[in-house]
Amino acid sequence: MKDLKFKAWHLKENKMYYRAYQKLFYAILCENDQGENDGKGLPVKRAPYGECVLLESTGFFDKNRAEIFEGDIVQVRYKDRVFKEVVDSPPDMFGSRRLHPLQGLLKKHGILGNPENLEVEVLGNTFETPQLTEPGRS
Repeated sequence: MKDLKFKAWHLKENKMYYRAYQKLFYAILCENDQGENDGKGLPVKRAPYGECVLLESTGFFDKNRAEIFEGDIVQVRYKDRVFKEVVDSPPDMFGSRRLHPLQGLLKKHGILGNPENLEVEVLGNTFETPQLTEPGRS
């Protein structure tokens, strides 16, 4: 079973937090600790769940070793295909069914199973760079 990781978009601040941890009544939001705390982040505030959107990690990393989260806008290269798509919720949250973490968007483009030689790059996300989802934008 994989560890569940989240980052969070704070709705009132219009700000992305590097990590978010779920507590009973609120989320703890963290800034990037530049690897000093094993990548867990530096806690900076508590936020009620109604003030933030939690974005789950897919457990998959792009070609630049950036972790891919739901809501990320990615460019995918596979064989002779290149497309840009928004990452949905991971299809196999606990890793028990061994599904590709980007299965939904790959299937949408006719790519099935767990393809090899898949090149993925995070371009942005739907909160900080929504203009990347517009046709013809990159």
